[in-house]
Amino acid sequence: MIATTRRAALLSAFATTGLAAFGGSARARETGSVAAAVDTFAQEVMAAFPDQPGLGVAVVENGEITLAKGYGVKRLGAPARCDENTIFGIASNTKAMTAAALAMLVEEGKVEWDAPVTRYLPDFQMIDPVVTKLMTVRDLLVHRSGLTLGAGDLMIWPDPKHSRADIVAGLKYLPIGGQFRGGYAYDNVLYVAAGEVIAAVTGKPWEVFIQTRILSPLGMTDTVPMPSMVDRSRRAEPHCRMGPPVRGLGPQTVLPFDGSFDSAAAAGGLNTTARDIGKWMRVQLALGALPDGKRLWSEASAREMWKPQTITSSSDGPTAENPVRPSIQAYALGWFVQDHRGERLLSHTGGLAGFISYTGLLPGRKSGIMIMTNAEENPVLRSLRYGGPDRLQGRSDYDWIASSKRVKAESDAQLLKDVAAATTPKSGGAKPSLPLSAYAGVYRDPWYGAVTVSETGKGKTRGLKVSFDKTPALRGKLIPFDGETFQTVFDDRTQEDAFISFDVANGVVTSALVKAVSPLADFSFDYQDLRLKKEK
Repeated sequence: MIATTRRAALLSAFATTGLAAFGGSARARETGSVAAAVDTFAQEVMAAFPDQPGLGVAVVENGEITLAKGYGVKRLGAPARCDENTIFGIASNTKAMTAAALAMLVEEGKVEWDAPVTRYLPDFQMIDPVVTKLMTVRDLLVHRSGLTLGAGDLMIWPDPKHSRADIVAGLKYLPIGGQFRGGYAYDNVLYVAAGEVIAAVTGKPWEVFIQTRILSPLGMTDTVPMPSMVDRSRRAEPHCRMGPPVRGLGPQTVLPFDGSFDSAAAAGGLNTTARDIGKWMRVQLALGALPDGKRLWSEASAREMWKPQTITSSSDGPTAENPVRPSIQAYALGWFVQDHRGERLLSHTGGLAGFISYTGLLPGRKSGIMIMTNAEENPVLRSLRYGGPDRLQGRSDYDWIASSKRVKAESDAQLLKDVAAATTPKSGGAKPSLPLSAYAGVYRDPWYGAVTVSETGKGKTRGLKVSFDKTPALRGKLIPFDGETFQTVFDDRTQEDAFISFDVANGVVTSALVKAVSPLADFSFDYQDLRLKKEK
């Protein structure tokens, strides 16, 4: 009730005194004025963070696309420039499109938001039969299932061989870490299930429905629904800092092209351009209406998709250090909803290897911004995701670049301490209690599949190697770390290494638990959700 009261007071103040109560300026009414401000700001951000390779930016003002532009280069050290036609992966910004596809099917009477998922996917199961029975189509989209953060993501990342059917079948083995409809924890795998609902009721794969019913009508001719469909000659190349000591620190590195994620396309497969994505923002802000007056979905459906469903966070509101901190944030159908300096903001972020992005819409202004980047540079995205909406409001009175540099410096300093603690053996690097051969074998998790540990070499060169059998990228050495805990050294050094801790009973290895080495590892490396049992 405290958050609710705070929110009511905030809205009341806005209704009574207007934007001035929040330190705001008058609305920027002249079409194009926001575009100029955003363009200038994007150039300032690029200058402030010279390790950022490129950007794609789109702006909609009062329902009109006024900016679609590229900045920087597709690849560090190479001359090819980013422009309005450069393709970026936008990952979880895809989720709003999956929600819109379902809204269209709801209007056609083929789907009901609050019908059980089993009506459309009879084999759908969660680990708890009560949750299976109660889970609705709406529940698939709003991150309140009881699954833990990123649970099951090793079935979709990095480039595993699980099919969509495998992913949906694996849901019945994922442990519930919270209460069904009792709280928020972000997931991807249930959006895969949502995509399969679309396929089940239309007879078309998710990507075909998205192409024919959304992308083509919008004229998004340079956008593809899955990474494998990308014209690589036009795509920005992904970048990341690969250490030392961990991913997120060190010099900028070009990552190999990753054409994976097709199985999870409904959760994050879209690849698009600055020129195209403005059309998507425009139809969102027009409540489903196209420029010619035709509709992709009704106004009622648009408002249903924007309606808050799951509270994600609450606070005391803005501070001097963060003047846009929302008093309350919630998740709707494919969108986060919150207040931004007294106005409703719809937003989402997206992240894949070497690409992070942000969409922000201010419906009251019929204005929005899309930021697409080809590097995992959080201070760059932070500067733009906060400074961009500010400029949609006609203001630039807070230095988001300096703020983001400060936050980055503080987080890096803490990260180094956390990494040192995580990589210091608590038992002083004790030797394993058993011969290496005792740890070899096939370990199986019910939702992921098999992880194989095998011996290599002889004599002094004897060692272990590990293979996550459905994920070719997760294969390499397994070296002793501390007692029964070993550390992976994957051949593909762009992947996050893991600690594998073996359970020993009566001199026999019986099972193992896994967790990421780096405290900064993306939550989609959900090693901690594995429950590996050794096969006899």
